[in-house]
Amino acid sequence: MGFSKFIGYDREGTIQELPTTLNKGRLNTFGVVMAALGFNAPAWVAASSMSILYSISGKASPLAILIAYFFPMLVLALSMVYLTRQAPSAAGVFTFSEKFIHPHAATVLGWSYVICCATVTPMTAVIGADYIQALIPGLEGGVAAKLIGTVLIIVFLIVCLRGIDITAKVAGTFLIFEILVVVGLGLCGIINPQVDNLSFSSLYSIKEAGGWSVMGPAVLFGVWMLANFDSSINLIEEAKVPVRTVQRSIILVVTSAFFIYSLAAIGWQYAVPVNKLASIVESGDGGPIAAVANVYLPPTLSWIAIFVVITSACAGLQISLTSGSRAAYRMSIEGHLPKVFSTINGRKVPWLVNTIICIYAITLVWAKPLAQLQWYYDMVTITLVFSYLSILVSFIRAMFKQKSTGVAMLASIFPVLAMGVLGYIGYTAGAVPVNPDDIYHAWYLGAGIIITGIFWVIYGKRNRKGDGLNLELSQNVK
Repeated sequence: MGFSKFIGYDREGTIQELPTTLNKGRLNTFGVVMAALGFNAPAWVAASSMSILYSISGKASPLAILIAYFFPMLVLALSMVYLTRQAPSAAGVFTFSEKFIHPHAATVLGWSYVICCATVTPMTAVIGADYIQALIPGLEGGVAAKLIGTVLIIVFLIVCLRGIDITAKVAGTFLIFEILVVVGLGLCGIINPQVDNLSFSSLYSIKEAGGWSVMGPAVLFGVWMLANFDSSINLIEEAKVPVRTVQRSIILVVTSAFFIYSLAAIGWQYAVPVNKLASIVESGDGGPIAAVANVYLPPTLSWIAIFVVITSACAGLQISLTSGSRAAYRMSIEGHLPKVFSTINGRKVPWLVNTIICIYAITLVWAKPLAQLQWYYDMVTITLVFSYLSILVSFIRAMFKQKSTGVAMLASIFPVLAMGVLGYIGYTAGAVPVNPDDIYHAWYLGAGIIITGIFWVIYGKRNRKGDGLNLELSQNVK
């Protein structure tokens, strides 16, 4: 048995469509990849995260990204490829958990994923507003930032309600521009280096990083940078060849993110000394992207470093909105969330749940401005940990259900280790508040999500019980 057959890759495209009321057959592999990679938001992540990674592991930052890619992210991606064939739907985390763990656990975990996507929406709006203010100084001010964030959310709600085609095209346009800048500046550093005596081998040296004790936290940060590739699954019901398209996209998105960040992590060091990059505090001015751009671009083009982060934030905003609405739509269809959440408009978009997420997002933009960005990080981190752990547990359970014990045990080794890494990420995210006076850290947020998820479990049980009673009554009448 070949590896592709073992992981259930739908090479022949045997699954042509899925039961859905969404717009079938609208997206090809390129469209799904562009949309999902937009959720990863390479320019914004590079602007906000690269200097932190440099400060942790120094020259060896590319090594941290390499390790994070192969373990645990590629393990997670391959697990998703397998599960997509077994349980294809627009709410992957929910559907995988429902089939291989337990329906009640699926409700909590699916809800956690919806909250993750819904929270990325205001987070990217807040960041986009900050960079717009940096680009246009006349718009400074706290109230102005909240107004800008609100406008961004409303604008991209309108885009999303116009249909999945235009949503993917807009995200792809933004993404191509930001990749050209992020990767282009990396290539400039490699082709025309400005830093002397920088050995390429030192970029992949554990010794240069300061040993494994330093590399561990750097790898955990690399995992954060590569996350969100899984949003491909949310577009499966609108893909032309659903399973094969999404399976390809999952691998392509996580691999593309790996190459984008690797080129940036390598090339930027050749442009600007790593200690200088590590000391940059991201403050809406483009961060390390701007520092590198200033080396290679004339002053008249300095705005590009800021503008590309704005487009990156906007792409992340609309794809997080799209992903959250699709996941909630599928949970609604299955009776785990209110049926009204599956209401679609004339363009076959779940318009009501999109609108609800936007109301939630606008509320957070006003309640949690940029000064409380750590709150968003904590919420997204803990919900991603819940989601990714559920995928790995589902994969392991599927192996033991469908394969021999020996094969299942061998196939589960790396997923079990990956669960340990993700569990540690969840622990470190909540172990110590960033601000001693701040009670809002990941553990509290995770507990709140579980409690609200249990509420939906109770709702779902009563809802399905009511449906069963109505069916019985109608049969008695007949």
